[in-house]
Amino acid sequence: MQLFYTSRSDTTVLEQDEFIHCTKVLRNRENDKILLTDGNGNLFESRILKIKKNHCEIESLKKIKSVEKNKKNHLVLAAIKNQNRLEWMVEKLTEIGIDEITFIKTTNSERSKINYSRIDKKIISALKQCKSLFKPKINEIITLNEFLDYDYETSNKYIADLSSKTKMNKSIKDKVSIIMIGPEGDFTRKEIDMIYKKGYKKITLGDQVLRSETAAVVGGFLLVNN
Repeated sequence: MQLFYTSRSDTTVLEQDEFIHCTKVLRNRENDKILLTDGNGNLFESRILKIKKNHCEIESLKKIKSVEKNKKNHLVLAAIKNQNRLEWMVEKLTEIGIDEITFIKTTNSERSKINYSRIDKKIISALKQCKSLFKPKINEIITLNEFLDYDYETSNKYIADLSSKTKMNKSIKDKVSIIMIGPEGDFTRKEIDMIYKKGYKKITLGDQVLRSETAAVVGGFLLVNN
């Protein structure tokens, strides 16, 4: 059964994109049962009561499953200039299971603004496609300095570095893990020194030189699966 997304667990309405997807694309009809998630690990069941012009009324959501995550994986990277590549990357990170994404502004960054509305739509589409009950949190873009000012209490802090041969080795006692991916022109020497001073360890993503969005997907996969 197809999965739909709602930001409210008390909703009795499907509207906008979810309404179109449910009734126009998938051709669901009145009295059909549907599944929904709020992106917080909850799965709900409902039934379509009335299809109207711009929305459909549904039964109050009945929770049928709830999943909790004991660990949080956080990916930090300089925003990619190309919007299509950026959206592709976010889709894949959603499928992989990244919990949080922070875009940062660095000396060599190519973008300082993010179209969060478009990214949110891509994330919702990806979580529905892969039947995930979790929606990654996307943070407002901030400077590298601002991000580093928040000192995460974890030993699982990594920075992807082409010169490194060290593989990721996560401590199982820490509940938060972070990986930082630099821009196409990489971090400056000054920025790298700042990152190291905050306890980040350099690791390898392999021998190939990767584009930023590819490095983010590879790093995200390692973060979730180590």
